[in-house]
Amino acid sequence: MSWEEYAMALAGVAALKSKDPYVKVGCCLLRHDNTIASLGYNGFPSGVEEDWSDRDERRKYVNHSEQNALRFVKPNECYLAAVTLLPCNDCLKSLASYGIKKVIYREVYDKDDSSLTLANKFGIELEQLDYPLKLS
Repeated sequence: MSWEEYAMALAGVAALKSKDPYVKVGCCLLRHDNTIASLGYNGFPSGVEEDWSDRDERRKYVNHSEQNALRFVKPNECYLAAVTLLPCNDCLKSLASYGIKKVIYREVYDKDDSSLTLANKFGIELEQLDYPLKLS
């Protein structure tokens, strides 16, 4: 198992914690020595009443997995983000501002793939890694 496969497997485990019935997303950030810096999953901010009944309305409130993972690291602490879904433009900008140089992802969001073209401008290497989580 490579470090990237390891990080993606952990991102998959983090995604399992999400209560979002539409899209469960997980993120794992690795430091330069490949230790785990942080995990995150998509969900409502702490203290906000959760209502998942309206998919469009819930988008106004949900923090993305990358945002939740970045809360626990310092700029330039990590080199890699493993995310189960291609980061959106805002999350890609946040990852870039934290010095993340490589993002691996499992799936492309079918409603917006523009991050595929923006990553180069931010100096981020993108790689799709189809590594399924196997708990056996």
